[in-house]
Amino acid sequence: MNEYPIQQPIREIDVFLSDEGSTCYRVGWKDVTRIEACTKPGLHCDIPYVRVWKGDVCEAEFCQHNIVGVYFAPAEQVPA
Repeated sequence: MNEYPIQQPIREIDVFLSDEGSTCYRVGWKDVTRIEACTKPGLHCDIPYVRVWKGDVCEAEFCQHNIVGVYFAPAEQVPA
């Protein structure tokens, strides 16, 4: 199986929390400084995750099963 790494910076994600609601995280909104894709080891393979950062602190981490949408932006539109 070939992997296709994400080349664009992630600008925003929508996350399913429960039947009662969802949330979203956007770079530059509510102190979010970056959103990055990563993987964590699973039982039979690595599982894609997304981490949400506020400065040097990881605010949240979601596995692919809870992510409803991932939105990308050109590098110049995402604050450093």
